[in-house]
Order: sequence, then structure tokens, then C-alpha cells
Amino acid sequence: MKRIMIIAGGEWQIPVIRKAKQLGLFVINTNLYPQSLGFNDADVGLVADVLDKDQNLAYAKEWNVDAVITDQSDIAVPTVAYVAEHMQLKGVGTAVADLFTNKSLMRSFCVKHDFPSPHFKLCNELKDAIAFLNECNFPLVVKPPANQSSRGVLKVTNMHELEHAYTSAMHHSKDETVLIEEFIGGVELTVDGVQLNTGEHYSLATSTKTHYAHNEMIANQLWFSQQHPEIDFDALHDQHNQMVKLMGLPFGLTHAEYKYHAGKFYLVEIAARGGGTKISSDIVPLMSGIDSNNLLIRMALGERINEIHPEARKITSVLDFFEFSPGKVKTIQGIEQASALSGVISIGLNIEEGDIIEEVSDDRSRHGYIIAYAENTESLKSLLRKIHQTVQITYE
Repeated sequence: MKRIMIIAGGEWQIPVIRKAKQLGLFVINTNLYPQSLGFNDADVGLVADVLDKDQNLAYAKEWNVDAVITDQSDIAVPTVAYVAEHMQLKGVGTAVADLFTNKSLMRSFCVKHDFPSPHFKLCNELKDAIAFLNECNFPLVVKPPANQSSRGVLKVTNMHELEHAYTSAMHHSKDETVLIEEFIGGVELTVDGVQLNTGEHYSLATSTKTHYAHNEMIANQLWFSQQHPEIDFDALHDQHNQMVKLMGLPFGLTHAEYKYHAGKFYLVEIAARGGGTKISSDIVPLMSGIDSNNLLIRMALGERINEIHPEARKITSVLDFFEFSPGKVKTIQGIEQASALSGVISIGLNIEEGDIIEEVSDDRSRHGYIIAYAENTESLKSLLRKIHQTVQITYE
């Protein structure tokens, strides 16, 4: 039986762990916490920080694994690449992993290859960010160059906010640098796809985003469809496919975010893994008929995938995030009833009875999610209203 190591073992890694088991593989899962959810489905659960490259490599050698992967975890991508290189397994390579996880490198890549890019500056000190005001005016976006879940990402409109945002971004920065860039308005989009190990990239699921009213850096809904009345999805896919090819990704899943502004697609960020909150495991197959986790595992084991045949399914799907009022939770009701509604794929809450709900501050602090679909947007909006009416919270 072949052995696969899956680095990161939170809720969003459970689908790929289960997929590997369904394919008859022996699964070794590593994650920071002894009670990690992924350990329940893996054959072996081993405690290691996903950022600890040497500990994960030691485990890979100990179990003599045949493949190493991750999904829906950006911070695990460099570690997976490191382990694969040292074990001489199929991987993306550490240089490519850095390009797909460091936003400063992404910005430089876009400039080099003439892709639309906001003006930006990598800062070592606050004075560097202040000096950037000679090049760009407010509003600006301040962020750590390499992190995930929108941690430390803030839009700023004045000097006071800039100082606060810089401190926050530095707190979440892994290398004591901060990226500051021009704020690009317009519609935010996502593209999820797969790079085959025979050379072609396929864009499989595309969404338009809306955001929380109190923080426009955090999405509260992703609407997936095959087309948009005002945006040329085919042009977006052509740009995305070309970008992935030029970035040198040998195989794997991709998840990218763009801003459509003044007729151009500006890259926000791109990742060499599938979209989180079950986008790659649930929404991509729903929209395209392609099991992206299956392809990822098979390619990591060395199988050549010559082509795939995506379907343009005539449905609309949504990844919707709950937003409850702040307070201490007394009871939660209606989850089972809502989950049983036709068109509901998955519902999950990040809160329990007795928890204190606070305002959403980043992707990880969102209160819960809904994945659902319908034949058209209006039908799906009606379904969402019914779900939100069904799921009820009372407060102490």
C-alpha cells in the first residue's frame, strides 16, 4: 500500500484526507495540535507545526512516504515543497512555492511579465511605508507578504490608520517585512483551477465576491457561475491560465483572487493549492464535474494526466458566510433542518453554545459557512433566506 503524507490537518484538509483513503492509500497527517480533526480520518496523526520543515521531513523519512501534498492551506505549501525536494518526490519546488505564497514576489512577477499590478513597496520600517505616499495617495492596502486567511490585511485611508495597520501587518509577518500597495477598486473575483503535469492549466470555477460592511478586505459571499453580464470570464481565464504557465507550476491546484477594474484584471494573490472552506473539494466538482482532489493525489504519486473534460454546469452556487450579532451564545437551533434543504451541500458553524461571538476580523474568525446551489441566482437567494431564517441563535 502506498503512503501519502498530508501536511495540515484542520477542518478544510478532511476532504483530501478522505479522498486519499478512498483511493486506497495509507495516510500520514501532520498538524500542530494533538486533537487535530484530520487525525480522525488519517491512518496516522503526527504532531508538527506545518511551518516546521525539518520535523515534517523527519516524519516523511520515518514513514518512507510515496507522496506529500496539502490543500486549502497556504502556509503548508513551502513545507510540502521542501519535503518533496528532499525526499525526491513529485513536488512544485521550493522556488515556485515561494512565488505562490509571497505577495511581494507575485507583484514583481506581474510587473516583469506585463500583467496588471497595483503600485507597491516592500517595507522594512514604518518610514518606508510613509515614504510610499510620495508614489501613491490613500486609500492603500497594508498586509504581511506571506500569511493566510486575510490576517493582518487592512485598507487604510489616513496616516493614523496607516500606523495602526503597519503594526498589525508586522505582527502577522513571518520575515519582519510589510507590503504596502495601491488600493484597486472594482469587482473582486476568484478563479480555481488545476495544472496538469502534462502542461495545461484549466480554470474550473469562477466567483464574484461581496464583502462585510465593516471590513471590505473580508469576503462574506462568493457567487459561482459560468458567466457574468459585465465581465468577460473567458478573458479572465485566458490571463489566469497564461500566468500559471509562466509561473512554472509543474502540477497541482490553483486558487487566485483578482480585481476587475477599468477593463483590466489585477491579481490580488495566487496560490498553489485549492480554495479554502471546501471550494476545491466541494464547489469545484459541483461547478465543473472535475474532482480536483483526486487529480492532485494522482499527480503527486507520479501519474500523468493528459487531459480532463470539464463541464460548464448551468447552475449557480454560493459560499455564504454567517454574520451573527455579538454576544454570548445560549442556544443554536436549526442546523439539521437547514442542512436537509434541497440544494444545500454543506453548512458549518465556528461557534458553539457558551461561546462569545465577536465581530469578524479575518477569514478564520467568520462565524460559519453555507455551500448551496440552485438553477439560477434568484432561486439561490431564496434558498439562502430560508437557511438564515432556519438557523437561529439565542443569547444569554
